[in-house]
Amino acid sequence: MTEKNQKSSVVPDPFSYPDIDEAILSLLREREEFIVVGHVSPDGDCLSSQFAMAALLEEMGKTVHLANAGPFDRSEIAHLRSDFLTHIREELRARDPVVVVVDCSSADRLGHLASEIEGLTTVVFDHHASGEKFGDLRYIVPRSISTTMIIMHLYKTLDQPITEEIAEHLFFGFATDSGFFRFLGPYRGETLRMAAELVDLGVSPNAMLDRMSGGKSEGYIKYLGKLIDRAESYYDGKLMISSSYLKDGRTFSTSDKPSDALYGLLLSIAGVEMVIYFKEMGPNVTEIGFRAAHESAINVGALAESFGGGGHRKASGVTLECSISEAKATLIEAAGRLLTP
Repeated sequence: MTEKNQKSSVVPDPFSYPDIDEAILSLLREREEFIVVGHVSPDGDCLSSQFAMAALLEEMGKTVHLANAGPFDRSEIAHLRSDFLTHIREELRARDPVVVVVDCSSADRLGHLASEIEGLTTVVFDHHASGEKFGDLRYIVPRSISTTMIIMHLYKTLDQPITEEIAEHLFFGFATDSGFFRFLGPYRGETLRMAAELVDLGVSPNAMLDRMSGGKSEGYIKYLGKLIDRAESYYDGKLMISSSYLKDGRTFSTSDKPSDALYGLLLSIAGVEMVIYFKEMGPNVTEIGFRAAHESAINVGALAESFGGGGHRKASGVTLECSISEAKATLIEAAGRLLTP
């Protein structure tokens, strides 16, 4: 047998979701009022997980509130702002609701809501393993491609029906976090089987793709072009960076974020292992996003965590209290330690 055949004959144990702790299931069954909270600057997986979790609890006869600090400034989610509490009022706290946190495993990612839920019983469902642990109970599955797939497993565990509307939420979160299947590696048939169940429930993958990538404005395209034009290369082409400034908000008429498209385009360049995107949020506040190529050994989740952020091996982020120029100097140097011998 050749070495190639020997390697291909070794198949890892297939992934499956671990059992959910009975303490979590009992809490969901026994308590009557819940607040479902997601992280700041919510993305598709976060919002879809919040909606799916809320629907699950409501189906169980519970009183449910959705809360998120926002912002809801992107065009595709702006219409959802009214569905969410932006603060936990004292009269709600006084009723001692259970807080269910989804798609977030560190308190700092909840923004000002972190202090407003202190003292309330909190259970966390997430697929991010980095960051400072919090919550009274936690169900964290880092190998899950999205938090919505974790919520789908919860539906099955509690033997609750998945309607077509809920199936669309579950699939949308999966589609956004998987890059519409692009980020799936080998031996992940369980994810495809779960996605197939959702399609059989009425989800249209091509409609989902249009929802994710269509409807962009001319300003969005021009903004993306400017970010590409600003791209810089370091360390023999292994690192690409680009930067967004406060002035761009006045120049380009769009509420959509071009960063996801930017990451994909820059990572498609031959030899690129990492992309860092710097976004100026204020005079001394910079939001930084990291992406790593799938074939790269670089762990950008660990890199973000070392600066107080978090995320996955291939996608992560952090917010630093410094100017964008200071952030660039610090992170380019830190990336260099990973990319050069």
